[in-house]
Amino acid sequence: MHMATTKKAAVKKRAVPATAPVHQGLDWKSLYLYAICLITLMVCLFSVVAVINGVLDIVFPDPGYFDSAAYPDKTAAALDALRKQTENDSQRRAFKNLLSSLSLIAVALPLYKYHWKQTKAVAN
Repeated sequence: MHMATTKKAAVKKRAVPATAPVHQGLDWKSLYLYAICLITLMVCLFSVVAVINGVLDIVFPDPGYFDSAAYPDKTAAALDALRKQTENDSQRRAFKNLLSSLSLIAVALPLYKYHWKQTKAVAN
């Protein structure tokens, strides 16, 4: 009987070494980092789609609706110039939208990369 109690005492003396507490689930910092990663990744994805649409709009500009009956006193050359001006305006807007989408990617992508690295550092 004395032997059984010493074994129990020996087991009690070998306690688990003090380490950092193990968290089950996500803590607030990880949740914040993952949320920022998700948001910036979505911004990048939507911006890539907008870049593709912008390139297509520049290459194939939308002529828009042009009602020549609204200008009965205009000559054919003047109507053609109005159509060309409408097409140029459409191309200019597409180019501005393309630059806007590229700037969004230029801002969101580094933010995503930084926060993703932070999530890996928190996980380790």
